Amino acid sequence: MSKRSRLREWGTVSSALCLSLWGCSAGSSGSAESAPDAEVAELGQVSQAVNLSAATQTCSQDPRVVQGVVAQNVCVGAELFFRDQFGGNGRSCGSCHPADNNYTIDPAFIAQLPGSDPLFVAEQSPALAQLERPALMRNFGLILENVDGAENPSQKFTMRSVPHCLGLSLSINSGGAPGPLERTGWSGDGAPGQGRLKDFQTGAVFQHYTKSLARTSGTDFIPPTSAELDAIDAFLKTIGRENELNLQNVTLSDSGAATGRTLFLDTNNRCNGCHSNAGANLGNGVNQLFDTGVEKVRIATLDAQAIPRDGGAGGQGLASFDHDANGDGTLDSFGDGRFNTPPLIEAADTGPFFHSNAFGTIEQAIAFYNTQAFAQSPAGLAGPTINLSATQVANIGRFLRVLNAALNAQMAIARIDAVLPVIDADKNQSRALQQELLRLALVETDDALEVLSAVSGLNSSAQSSLGSAQASLQAGSTQASPVQRTRSAEDARVQLVNANASLGTGMTFLIGDGTFMF
Repeated sequence: MSKRSRLREWGTVSSALCLSLWGCSAGSSGSAESAPDAEVAELGQVSQAVNLSAATQTCSQDPRVVQGVVAQNVCVGAELFFRDQFGGNGRSCGSCHPADNNYTIDPAFIAQLPGSDPLFVAEQSPALAQLERPALMRNFGLILENVDGAENPSQKFTMRSVPHCLGLSLSINSGGAPGPLERTGWSGDGAPGQGRLKDFQTGAVFQHYTKSLARTSGTDFIPPTSAELDAIDAFLKTIGRENELNLQNVTLSDSGAATGRTLFLDTNNRCNGCHSNAGANLGNGVNQLFDTGVEKVRIATLDAQAIPRDGGAGGQGLASFDHDANGDGTLDSFGDGRFNTPPLIEAADTGPFFHSNAFGTIEQAIAFYNTQAFAQSPAGLAGPTINLSATQVANIGRFLRVLNAALNAQMAIARIDAVLPVIDADKNQSRALQQELLRLALVETDDALEVLSAVSGLNSSAQSSLGSAQASLQAGSTQASPVQRTRSAEDARVQLVNANASLGTGMTFLIGDGTFMF
């Protein structure tokens, strides 16, 4: 019997692993205030020997680590993130945060998955029939979350979209506010224990990896150890960009996008006030929570199916509703109505938008701030009324699309730069890995082209260069010859540099090495 098999028989440990964020699972009686690092100490000694040791051994031989393009701990974190199922139902973090879909999922991506994919465990296992609402997941990309307590998981829940993992190191600063130490999840309180990004995986395993809704630790899942959480944290903080822009120094080739930048910075429009430099923070670098009234305009199907309202931050452990989310005078949810501020540089290609996936395009998301739902919300009432014309909405959309395309292009370039030394050193020894890195560079190129081409006449020169890069990467990602892979990658890089330059200036991103893992 394996060490993991033995652990799964040790159901008595569940009381010591009751999580503070969701409350105790059925049948457990442990304290809801235990710190994750202490909770898993004894159990983790076995779990760590199985998971962390294997991931470390794998990464010591990974060509990206050997060639110095990825740090060892980042590689280990990625191994655990994408492949470790933590003794659960077959899911991994990569089930909802795949590297080839901007580390999130949406209905179009979900539709391409086979029925056997672990994302669909609620359709495959009777014991997990209530773990998800499959139709809402497939049609709207919404995941069932027991964010306010797991004591009645099929009745006390919310439906939320999957936030991407790009630029996380820049968007989790709580500024020392009371509550969770870092902002995680849509409501900023998505992690148990101390509420750090490090703790988020503990909550993810408990919520999404379980084999039953009893969520008995050691039987339904194996909790990650502190060392494993450290590695996953290191990986998550190195995905995508690791720096903020200064929009005062940004110039844009497209006149509409340039106008959009000016509108974004105009204090009367309030965009830059909450999304400083198109990031996720206030001007002082602190990520803030706001009640913008967005829950009032959620997808109508949720109302038709009587899905519980989402009250945002807070509400854990309460026995009855304490918030009126839709403004009808009736308490209908748990929380205080506030949600986390997401970054906008990454926005255009990571829709649908908001925690409810209620808006399909970046322009629709911008136009939300013209609505009465926002104007009458606490956030709306805290400043001047926003009244953007259709043309102004379109121009701000063009601006955000160009920022997103620049990030796409630079992530593609960075992935090419990561794979070239591997090809040179390994030739065909790691061909599959090389081809996948080129395919991921192609995914970013595809995204950039899609983001720009979705509106009329946006940076046609960049689109032309991106199309050429696309062709080279399509060839390179399937080439059997390392010489041809190198040639295709280098050709694509030239075109991507041209595309990026033609978008404008002042948009230089530092790309973290977690971007090269999958």
